[in-house]
Amino acid sequence: MSVKSFLLRAALPLSVVVSLAQAPSPVHLVIVSVDGLMPSAYTGPDSARLPALHALAREGAYAEGVVGVVPSVTYASHTTLITGVPPAVHGVYGNSVFDPGDKTNNAWYWYARTIQVPTLISAARARGMSTAAVSWPVSVGMDADYLVPEYWRPNSSDPSDALLLRAISTKGLLDDIEAARKKPLAWPFKDQDRTDMAVHILTTQRPRVMLLHLVGLDSAQHSSGPGSPRALEVQLEMDGYVRQLRDAIARAGMADRTYLVIVSDHGFAPIERQLQPNALFKKEGLLTVNAAGQVTGWQAYYHAEGGAGFVHLQNPDDQALVARVRTLLDGLKADPANGIASIWTREDLARFGAEPKATFGIGMKSGSYSGSGHDTLLVPTRGRGGHGFDPTMPELHSSLIVSGPAARGRGNLGIVRMTQIAPTLAGLIGATLSPQADTPLDLTPAKAR
Repeated sequence: MSVKSFLLRAALPLSVVVSLAQAPSPVHLVIVSVDGLMPSAYTGPDSARLPALHALAREGAYAEGVVGVVPSVTYASHTTLITGVPPAVHGVYGNSVFDPGDKTNNAWYWYARTIQVPTLISAARARGMSTAAVSWPVSVGMDADYLVPEYWRPNSSDPSDALLLRAISTKGLLDDIEAARKKPLAWPFKDQDRTDMAVHILTTQRPRVMLLHLVGLDSAQHSSGPGSPRALEVQLEMDGYVRQLRDAIARAGMADRTYLVIVSDHGFAPIERQLQPNALFKKEGLLTVNAAGQVTGWQAYYHAEGGAGFVHLQNPDDQALVARVRTLLDGLKADPANGIASIWTREDLARFGAEPKATFGIGMKSGSYSGSGHDTLLVPTRGRGGHGFDPTMPELHSSLIVSGPAARGRGNLGIVRMTQIAPTLAGLIGATLSPQADTPLDLTPAKAR
């Protein structure tokens, strides 16, 4: 104890000194999203090959699977992970914004201002807690104390992009991180860079809530397919980053009061072919393009989100148009080669909590993807794995591991809803989310119930 602390306590009544000595240490929450991590990584027979994830699951609580949102894509899912509500409520309806004329140059939902309900970050700050976020989706402008948002300029890999990212991050933070690790950060960032950022913030600032997004496994599964040798290799790398974070928490002296939570946004399915409904809409005169292939007008437009997507109508109250488009979609589904599993009505989409402005949705079968192109109806896919599909498909289930004091020894949580995760974590730090958030999970071990 310092002299200053000793003199301060000596001046206080004995009852206050005892109260200070017994005051509980603050709880910390570190949420690591391993993009595309499937539950088999920590529940399967080979889970021991990933020692960090294996240990966290065995020590705490884990889900056999997490049923996500529609569409099961990164940005919509990550926003649900920190709000506890579906896309129709939080306002991030997919990855990319609806923009048939490409006026935004393929913009994604980058900006935190889009989110229409409290997040774990804003709820923690409302209670006076310090917060941090590294490469978390929909985080440009997020009100975190220490922020490195996820952002890139479409169709650009120019080094000046790194200057833009530095400008929208917490002032001086990236400079401090580079000085501490004694080498510059790569551009584009690699997952080791993201991990180094998180480790630096954890050990120097000890935020009460931290969000970290790791992307390498998602990229490997898109290019090589789920379960591929490359995907398994990157899984091992992800496990190493989790170990580095756990070690950093221990070095910071926070191990006994920190919840280290591993989540993912979706699983993965193999893909071979891609359906482009806009090619049919163009053929039927419901979509027009110029000589450069840019959309100049539309009555119906399909906005793809990989294994699912949404049909928007220029006039959704035109019942003749609605009926015509439904007939076209039923015709597409009738041909097995197109790979359509389901045509969703507006009522279906409302039940899912999906895009509220769409009139129809399309859910694809495993093996088939969808795209917003309009040149050809069916084309080969460029990658071998994808997501966006109906999140109830087992291969699309995402992941959850909760390691920390209240979860110790809890074990298998079964199949849970993604909307339950944020309310559960908010409860651990005494924060309050939207009244529309789902019910929290019970982390109490069976023997204590």
